[in-house]
Amino acid sequence: MHKSLIVSGYKGYIGSYFCKVLKKKGIRFSKFDFENKKKRFKNFSHFFHFSFDINIKKNSLKKNEKRLLEVLDICKKNNIKLIFPSTCTYKYSRNNKRISNKIFAINKYSQSKIRCEKKILNYSKKYNLDYFIFRVFNVYGGNNFNRGVVSDLINKFKKYKTINLNYSQNTRDFINLEDLSNLFLKSLFINKSGIFDVGSGKSISIRKLAVSIKKVFKFNSNLIFVKPFKSSKNNYSKSNIYNTKLVFSWKPKIDLTKGLKKLSF
Repeated sequence: MHKSLIVSGYKGYIGSYFCKVLKKKGIRFSKFDFENKKKRFKNFSHFFHFSFDINIKKNSLKKNEKRLLEVLDICKKNNIKLIFPSTCTYKYSRNNKRISNKIFAINKYSQSKIRCEKKILNYSKKYNLDYFIFRVFNVYGGNNFNRGVVSDLINKFKKYKTINLNYSQNTRDFINLEDLSNLFLKSLFINKSGIFDVGSGKSISIRKLAVSIKKVFKFNSNLIFVKPFKSSKNNYSKSNIYNTKLVFSWKPKIDLTKGLKKLSF
């Protein structure tokens, strides 16, 4: 059973939404600020570490790791479980089979996530720290102010009368923010550690996504699909949520069309 929760990155896209869910559910939580840290953490059971520098610059890698080490030290000293959202950059074969369960760096953001994952695993091995690493696929939902494929497409529809869309044959797996938050809540009651995929378990092309967005919101923009139709790498994405569903008794309930209709922007 959880006591009270700590949430870093509470002003961000996922963190701010999750805090609203906790407040609505009547679950006690405290917002964590790295510039104004609390000194006592004995009445907390879980630390949701959402704080992460997304726009990776020169010092961002060290900043993300430094902040994670602070969080890990707090968790170690106070027997707090860490929940860390990571990335989902897997490698796939030409026939879209996952080559390895290891993620690889396609940019500095994913590189930073990978380095943080390694630190969590090393800390857990050394200090027997409990943790969940959730490799989250493309998140959408809530207020449409996050960065991401869905948000970018909607903003293009709102801004341009004609949209020239490349990489339209690339596919992605989308998870609604509500479903993601429900998994976070489920994680409060599971006494184990591990790494888990979080997605819908389905993959949709950017082309089909764009057509769906146009239809749902009745945009009048013209869609033109231009070359290159597929990127040379990272052109396929699909979660494997078998273990996630099994361990957490969870499954995504909001399909993409329903999720798009629930968007507010």
